[in-house]
Amino acid sequence: MPEPSLYIGPEALTALLAWLQSQPWRDIALVCDDRTWPVLGAAAEGRLREAGCSVRTMRLGGPGVVADEERIVEILQQAGAPGHLLYLAVGSGTLCDLTRFASHRSGRPFVSLPTAPSVDAYTSRNSPLVLRGLKVTVDAQQPLAVFADLEVLRSAPSAMIAAGAADVLGKYTALADWRLAALLWGEEIDGAIVREQYAALAQVAGAARGIGRGEPEAIAALTGALMASGSAMARWKNSRPASGAEHHLSHYWETMHLLQGRPASLHGAKVGLGALLMARAWARLRTLNAAQAATLMGAARPPDLEQERAAIASGYGPIAEAVFAAQGDLLPMAPERWQGLRERVVSHWDEVLAIAADVPSPEELEQLLLAVGAPTDPAALDLSAVEVADGLRYGHYVRDRFTLRRLEAALGLDLVL
Repeated sequence: MPEPSLYIGPEALTALLAWLQSQPWRDIALVCDDRTWPVLGAAAEGRLREAGCSVRTMRLGGPGVVADEERIVEILQQAGAPGHLLYLAVGSGTLCDLTRFASHRSGRPFVSLPTAPSVDAYTSRNSPLVLRGLKVTVDAQQPLAVFADLEVLRSAPSAMIAAGAADVLGKYTALADWRLAALLWGEEIDGAIVREQYAALAQVAGAARGIGRGEPEAIAALTGALMASGSAMARWKNSRPASGAEHHLSHYWETMHLLQGRPASLHGAKVGLGALLMARAWARLRTLNAAQAATLMGAARPPDLEQERAAIASGYGPIAEAVFAAQGDLLPMAPERWQGLRERVVSHWDEVLAIAADVPSPEELEQLLLAVGAPTDPAALDLSAVEVADGLRYGHYVRDRFTLRRLEAALGLDLVL
């Protein structure tokens, strides 16, 4: 599938209508919620009808829309028979994820009208959904096009803009985790995607103060980086290019809040905090020389299956069995995989340190987060010290991926910093 058409500028609705003139769809299923309806949904509906389109508007109500089974069914039911239908997502992450999944499963295409530069999901093909209380990422489809109105994005709440920037800054640790997994676990990696992601990351880091001030060029740079991240995930066919241990922390906290019936704070903001915590872990790793790493690995033992099962039960409660079943070849770890990991850690420690050197210091990353307006205090995200510690202790079980957290566990290091 070709890359989505991408527009970032002052007249997104005009660009959308011009694009539609060369397309066959005139029956539009517009998905928005009570927040995005007055921001862009109402204007989009009006302009589409003026252009001769039939519009079925699905305005999702309620204090907080969650990408779960209930909302998926609501969208599919209101959309009716697929027919010659084009879905239009008017909103940010959750609405885009819901529309991406519903359109894909009904065999119809979709287009995105973002209302905030808050997530990198717009050009992705993955939908993070909450299914039976567990946050999982499922394969869906990319949009045919994304029309991002720069003035709308600049007018988004500052917390949402900061969340998008924090999500991008989280790529410092996500990319390090991917490179680490390729080096020590034999995972496949795409060097071109890694370089592209670092380039987009550098643009956002360089524009951090401008993003915090809402400057047009800086918001455009942030939006471009978010779109590039989503496209990288689509090309790789999973979230690995953009998601590492920092995202696993965010997903863990989100899952726990959902199980407790608590409202979730912005995903990207929690990713930023997760990246800061992981920057501290990478800084700790940089203090170990090759001899120390070899000593730790020499004393290490493979993961004990029953101990790991007990840890997952303690950390995940009612969804523990589903989490345990999703551990892939990390649990149980075959003896030959464990031995291979031990040997690679010892023989490639200098390369591990080279990866660690590309992660900013905690102090540098904290300054970048503060510059874009992202919180660095867990309390600002409704996270207690206990919840932060639980995330560090149990968050790596969220995905069956090798990350720095898995390496630290193998080295016998305390996962709570």
